[in-house]
Amino acid sequence: MYYRVSTEDQAQFGVSLEQQRKQCQSYADMHDIEIIKIFHDDGVSAKTVDRPSLQGMLKFCGQKSNGVEVVIVYKIDRLTRNVNDYSSILMLLSKLGVKLISTTEAIDSTPIGKFIGNVMAANAQLDNDIRSQRVSACMREKIEQGIWCWKAPYGYLNARDGLSKKIITVDKKRAPMIKFIFREYATELYTVEDVRVKVNKMGLRSWSGKEISPQLMNKIMTNKFYIGIMTSRGEEFEGTHEKLVDRQTFFKCQNLLNGKSRGDNVSESQASEDFPLRHFAVCAYCGRPLTAYISTGRWGGKYPYYRCYNRNCSSKKSIAKKKIEDDFRGCLQEITPKDKFLNGFKAVVLDVWEKQYKRINEDKKDRDKQIEALKEDKMKLIDMKKKDLLSDEDFREAFDRIKKEIEAKEGESPETKMEEFNIDEAVEFVFDYIKYIPETWKGSDLKQQLVLQGLIFPEKPIYDYSSFQTPKLCPILQAKKELAGASSSVVASRGIGPLLSG
Repeated sequence: MYYRVSTEDQAQFGVSLEQQRKQCQSYADMHDIEIIKIFHDDGVSAKTVDRPSLQGMLKFCGQKSNGVEVVIVYKIDRLTRNVNDYSSILMLLSKLGVKLISTTEAIDSTPIGKFIGNVMAANAQLDNDIRSQRVSACMREKIEQGIWCWKAPYGYLNARDGLSKKIITVDKKRAPMIKFIFREYATELYTVEDVRVKVNKMGLRSWSGKEISPQLMNKIMTNKFYIGIMTSRGEEFEGTHEKLVDRQTFFKCQNLLNGKSRGDNVSESQASEDFPLRHFAVCAYCGRPLTAYISTGRWGGKYPYYRCYNRNCSSKKSIAKKKIEDDFRGCLQEITPKDKFLNGFKAVVLDVWEKQYKRINEDKKDRDKQIEALKEDKMKLIDMKKKDLLSDEDFREAFDRIKKEIEAKEGESPETKMEEFNIDEAVEFVFDYIKYIPETWKGSDLKQQLVLQGLIFPEKPIYDYSSFQTPKLCPILQAKKELAGASSSVVASRGIGPLLSG
């Protein structure tokens, strides 16, 4: 017999190993089956077949000298929660001449028994997938709130607060030495290896009690968690945990690790300031996206700048954040259509909608008629069955066919009725929004600004350090641009399509 329980199963459903063992033993006793070997996995998930006891059980069954005839499980989901794994295990046992028995499910070698087994396996996988999806969504929500859900990084510890909620606390033993690592390396007097030797002599040790290796040293020195930034699946989130290192020191260390001088310090920008045009605006002189950074003045003041990161570019190297963003708002103002254009375009949109609206509603009416006709056929079929005019097989075949046809037709119909959609309100809302693009962009947060920029510019705009050139715009604004003619004040005579102010 084989049984399994995960930590989650025990916590949520109270399914214990002992309960499963007794059920399997009871089944064996009732059917005169002799149990020659018991296998169980305790606190192990069924997401994978790489479980010690499961593999041991399969190996045991594969040895003919053991004379195994059946494998008894409490439920299919104790064996696996994956349809493919279930099929593979069943095929392997079948080749070995071993029968699989579930004490709570009617599975056997008959077509119905096989079908039930597959359904149970699929149901277990569905349940597992839904759980995983919920856990992922929960973790995503937590990390967006600044809460780290996984094992604490080196220098921190997993703990619980007064309300028994999971939190991340500073490892008071290791944290001071992690701070020492960054401070010491930032002096530019020591190499990474020098600092590693120092902290090892000071007694810093890995989780397993070993000296700090070069690999762990590199992992420590590049981990943004120490400056409050959590990284998950390539995305960065601001954490609520206590920071161990200030950002200026951290990014200075990154530049030193990458062989960069202080003048090339551009890595800090994303974490320190909102730069909506970073990697979006393109340098007109070399064609590469601009980056951004924070400059520290002689008296400690912070000054944000954009710059071209290409050292060989002939452009001026830096430009104030306010200057370039003011120029960008000016560009948005120039491409914003005037009322005259919007009113004409609005009329076109409404005309197209009316034609589409009419066609869609005609199609819907046709489908509704077809569905009503099929439902009438279904009721006639039921009446015929009540009068014993059809055999069970003929009735079931005809009923299933009509039912599928009805479902297919209903699936083609839109969930929301077209009559409930107010196109005038929708168009008015969109066009009012378009009229105030510069103001909307200025008043939005960074995330909203990036979305708006992407909607307006299918291709990144080019900046020549005095104004923006707009090679391509979204459909509405592009139509305005093409209809406007050839007298734009936005685009210089560089071979890029002109814009009009109306």
